[in-house]
Amino acid sequence: MKTRKVLPLSLSFLMLAAIGNPGSKSLASDLKTGQESTSVSRLPVREVTVFKDGHALVIQEGDLPLNDNGELLLDSLPSPVLGTFFPYSGDQTKKLVSAVAGKRKITRKPTALSLSELIEGNKGARVHVEELVGSGDASKLIGYDAEIIGFPQRSAEELAAANPAVSADLTLPQRSDLVELKTESGFNFVPVERIQTLTFKGDYQRRTKQEDLKDILSLKFDGRGSNKVGMMYLQKGLRWIPSYKVTVDGNGHARVKLQATLVNDLIDLEDVSANLVVGVPSFAFKDDTDPISLSQTLARVASNIGNQSRLGYLSNAIMTQQAYGAAESDAPSDSATPIVTGEAKNEDLFVFNIKHLSLKKGERAVLPVAEYQAEYKDLYSLEIPVMPPPEVQNNRGGEQILAKLEEALKVMHKIRLKNTAKQPFTTAPALICLETGNKQEVLAQSLMTYTSAGASSDMDLTNAVDIKVSKNERETGRTPDAVTWQDDKFARINMEGELTFTNYSGKTINLEFNRKVLGKLDKISDAGRIEMLNPIDEWSKIGWHGYFTLPHWWLNINGIGKFTGAPEMKPGETRKVNYSWHYFWRR
Repeated sequence: MKTRKVLPLSLSFLMLAAIGNPGSKSLASDLKTGQESTSVSRLPVREVTVFKDGHALVIQEGDLPLNDNGELLLDSLPSPVLGTFFPYSGDQTKKLVSAVAGKRKITRKPTALSLSELIEGNKGARVHVEELVGSGDASKLIGYDAEIIGFPQRSAEELAAANPAVSADLTLPQRSDLVELKTESGFNFVPVERIQTLTFKGDYQRRTKQEDLKDILSLKFDGRGSNKVGMMYLQKGLRWIPSYKVTVDGNGHARVKLQATLVNDLIDLEDVSANLVVGVPSFAFKDDTDPISLSQTLARVASNIGNQSRLGYLSNAIMTQQAYGAAESDAPSDSATPIVTGEAKNEDLFVFNIKHLSLKKGERAVLPVAEYQAEYKDLYSLEIPVMPPPEVQNNRGGEQILAKLEEALKVMHKIRLKNTAKQPFTTAPALICLETGNKQEVLAQSLMTYTSAGASSDMDLTNAVDIKVSKNERETGRTPDAVTWQDDKFARINMEGELTFTNYSGKTINLEFNRKVLGKLDKISDAGRIEMLNPIDEWSKIGWHGYFTLPHWWLNINGIGKFTGAPEMKPGETRKVNYSWHYFWRR
């Protein structure tokens, strides 16, 4: 694959060093809304850098003609994150003077769809009019020939003169509902709703002329003619969602396919270069919209999933890797098919580039991104939950949570996937399949966690029902007044337990188990490993808070111990692990 250079955000913005400094002319004078403006352009999107959290760095650029005032008027205003909007000139001979967002009177010529619009667009035309006069049974149609004069109207200047709070530049004329027609008998003023049919005596215009107030972005340059113009900004509304398909062969080899789901609620993309970033940078002002947008309404990403769904959890998980980068653009090509050309790295950042991407606003697309060969091994894992001490287990309402803790004593079948590629695996849903010959069988859907090159990721498959586990724990003795703390005497309670594993799977397995206890571990058989954990860090991970309450002094006198083991078990083998621990209790 082709390797491409990636620039940090700060360096990407320096690409715009050609931006000219505004002159001494007032910015307000650059936005003459009173004059008629008909030349409104749209800048095509050349490149987007898409992050998993829904932000995208957009570069719009094109060679477009300026009007007689050296302006380029754009009818599409972005809603960028505060401080990320950078317009620029691509021509060193024409420097950017200002970028002004505001309302302007824009004259359009849409196709006439109503009688009023046909009349407005055909002033001076000769017509035959059929007018409905009278009402009820006395109503009748009368026909006559006429010349269209138009609709009487009050000008914007007239309205502004009557109301000083109104600006003529930002006011549209007020049109009458009366049509002025010149007939043989004089000038008639007819309510437009009374005209039933209108027959033109000759050629007529199918388009009308309309004046609207629109939000316009005006880019002013100190030159005339055509100019290469661009703007770069960061905005929410375009995201990519990674997903993996992991195909294992049962012999330790795996094929990993990465695909991207693109969700576009931002802007039309036509044959652009798209950079998909593994990692999400920190945008300090992501909740603040730049004033250039004239609005505080941010584009919403349609794939924003609620917290009640499983995908909501995955969505939060896949947006936590802190990294950033914006890739340089590639040369254009005649092909319009999206092509993934390679990936690049800058420190902890990886970028996948897709050429020739076309995706309309509101559309979604699924694109293949990368494929890797990897190694894996089957793993059987048991996480034994922390149980509350017997002294508090008789609390009311705790029976159900105790039953759930006991039910959790199940071995989970996993695969441990080693990333042998040069790129990291990103956090994403993963579909795991087993391939035998020409058949593929779905094993599970799991979560791929962020895995650096050379590291491994564990993914759950299913409960290993053929690996039986039993746990037996009991008190072996008490020593009254064993320790004194702050004038309080505490008894030492000695505990011991036994874990029994039996392998009924018919194959040799590696079983990794993990057991935590409230207190201090004394010993463990079967070459297990003992360690004492930080109780403050571990306390938030205990799932029975609210059901069982420990005394306030508990953490001052007791700790949290953990032991682990990873025995190899042959088919039909039974393995026992004995352990003991103690804790202190005050009556």
